[in-house]
Amino acid sequence: MPIGYRAARIFDGISEEAIEGAALIVEDGRISSVSRHLPPDAEVVELGDATILPGLVDAHVHLVWSASAEPHEVVARESQALTVLRCAGNAAMHLRAGVTTVRDLGATDGLSIDVARAVELGLLPGPRVVAAGRAIAMTGGHGWFLGREADGADAVRRAAREEMKAGAACIKLMASGGVYGHAEEPGSPQLTPEEMRAGVEEAHKAGRRVAAHAYSTAAIGNALEAGVDSIEHGSFLDRDTAEMMRETGTWLVPTMSVYAAMSEKGPELGAPEYIQRKTAEVLEASRRAFRLALDAGVPMAAGTDCGAPGHPHGTLREELKLIVEAGATPQQALKFGTSGAARLLGLGDELGTLGPGKRADVLAVGGDALRDIHALDEVRLVLRDGVEVASGRRVLP
Repeated sequence: MPIGYRAARIFDGISEEAIEGAALIVEDGRISSVSRHLPPDAEVVELGDATILPGLVDAHVHLVWSASAEPHEVVARESQALTVLRCAGNAAMHLRAGVTTVRDLGATDGLSIDVARAVELGLLPGPRVVAAGRAIAMTGGHGWFLGREADGADAVRRAAREEMKAGAACIKLMASGGVYGHAEEPGSPQLTPEEMRAGVEEAHKAGRRVAAHAYSTAAIGNALEAGVDSIEHGSFLDRDTAEMMRETGTWLVPTMSVYAAMSEKGPELGAPEYIQRKTAEVLEASRRAFRLALDAGVPMAAGTDCGAPGHPHGTLREELKLIVEAGATPQQALKFGTSGAARLLGLGDELGTLGPGKRADVLAVGGDALRDIHALDEVRLVLRDGVEVASGRRVLP
């Protein structure tokens, strides 16, 4: 039986304006239509003064992390079974917030791949997970504790092959240092263009996409030379590099909210001094970089880097608020968090928009999200594949 979800407005993920006074018709897990005329046999769900939009897509998460002062040390101390249970709890937090798809860009022991399979098999409630497995870093490089170390093009090539053999749906390469690492600086280049190119070649041959953690213009340039599909963070992006990204069609995932969260909560959490120092430097730079990318027309997707110190899961709405504060319209921000992120993940034909035949991944929030991005705070309904999976603060069994 078709179900019609009727609200004051519907945002389809691509248009500039909402469709008013219509209903979203869902049948057999797929969207049938957006129409003011309901099928005569449809069950009707009245949502009132609400906005219906595509389920949100967070393009950068770490499900194994706990948002504690030093989450990698928590993982190192606990059993693998406990880490998996933590992942399940973190996945539920995403659903409560209306996030129906995530891309996990680095997990200890590749556990994100197992979580992705568990969600797909219906063993635990959660968003669909596009998992990179273990990130690939140089020896002692950024995030080595989230992945594996590889030096030289042949070693990176082998690492990419092995991650895909294990089930990775994408590949993560560490092109620079970062904020969350003791003996490194965010701007320092790490994996070389030759090393990254080997990983990119293997991933692309297998139809997978490649994300590069990169902060500085030098590291971003190396990653672009290697042919990666997205730059994660990109906080020290300059105008010339932004133009290069636009020309090559390389995506930016700015993750501004992780720096805001660490800046606000790091001291009270007792986060190490080196994290607090680097966060202050990167926060303002990331806002400038976002504006440069926006003005240059760089394709962008929203991601949080959640799980990092002070930054809990299910907080994509905070990233979208910061995107608006940095100069985007609410419509642009919502596109970055729905259709844009879905396209980056290679899922644009299946989700991210509310069109006929698309998966019924749907979020309804109170108020007008196209006028006030804070409307995302009031989650009324979440559907995943047409099934109600969350309502308000609850994740449904």
